[in-house]
Amino acid sequence: MSSREVSGANVRVVFAGTLITALGIVAALILLPFLSYLLAAALLAFVFYPLHERLAGRLGARLSAASLVTLSILCVILPLGLLLYRLADDGDIVPTELETAPRLPAIESFVERSFGVEVSIRSQLNAALGQLSSVLAEQSSNIVGAGLHATFGVLLFVFVLYYLLKDGRRLVAWLRYVTPLPKAVQRELLGQTNAMTWAVLKGHVLVAVVQGIVAGAGLFVAGIPNAGFWTVVTTIVALVPVLGVGVVVGPAVLYLVVVERLLAAVLLALYGVTVVALVDDYLRAYLINRGSALNSAVILVGVLGGVYVLGPMGLFYGPILLGLFKATIEVFDDYYEVLEHP
Repeated sequence: MSSREVSGANVRVVFAGTLITALGIVAALILLPFLSYLLAAALLAFVFYPLHERLAGRLGARLSAASLVTLSILCVILPLGLLLYRLADDGDIVPTELETAPRLPAIESFVERSFGVEVSIRSQLNAALGQLSSVLAEQSSNIVGAGLHATFGVLLFVFVLYYLLKDGRRLVAWLRYVTPLPKAVQRELLGQTNAMTWAVLKGHVLVAVVQGIVAGAGLFVAGIPNAGFWTVVTTIVALVPVLGVGVVVGPAVLYLVVVERLLAAVLLALYGVTVVALVDDYLRAYLINRGSALNSAVILVGVLGGVYVLGPMGLFYGPILLGLFKATIEVFDDYYEVLEHP
């Protein structure tokens, strides 16, 4: 090959690399506003795909994918609808003890006697409500924009989930085709990714169930009304990293304070920040570590860093990406001996 041909080939390679990089940046900017919805669709498609393969043989790929998308929507809408219905049912959810709870003046007198601080709860509440109404009025356009963004995100989630289920095998085949790695390396990396993803998913779901049961036991012992219902709610919110069980345990502690059961309130608060928190921190790390061969510290860093970078979906993708990084180094070292061993 002459020098001119070599120079021309280098120019083409540089041009192709530059073009692919530029288009990749543009594609990333397009996907970034809806990244959380896309990541959620990819994760749910991964969970449903084994079931989709079984149903596709009987129903066809399109009908199977549509059925699983409908099932996923119902699994979200029905629990939320039941939760809202029960929350709106004051007779079942709101404790009747609150009707005989101390009035605001009595609470203000109690605070003044105990801490020597004069407070006016009613005026503070009125001021807070006034500030809230003004903020809502000022941010009305932003609220409408956020609602539209969420609507588009949900629609995008539904369509992407459908097509990932329907054409998932083609997508994986295309990725393997364009990846310049030997088939053995690709199989190893896919196997490692599959194992780590299932370990993370099983760990989070099982931890949410255990944490909900443990927190529910504390609610029951503390005498919180409708403790069974709130245990179910706690299990659901335990899956949400931003919320967690504190959304239920915190108001339960405040309820006990309002009805003047201070000892129970203190014990429930201590129980929440010790036993319930330890279940989340250590059991989650242990279960994920057991299936993904990652150190517990790496798991915690992946969860916290993933939530910070990717939002709520980082709870799952953070440990997966760190595990994939570790697996990639090990696989490349096994096949290419890129590391020097003593």
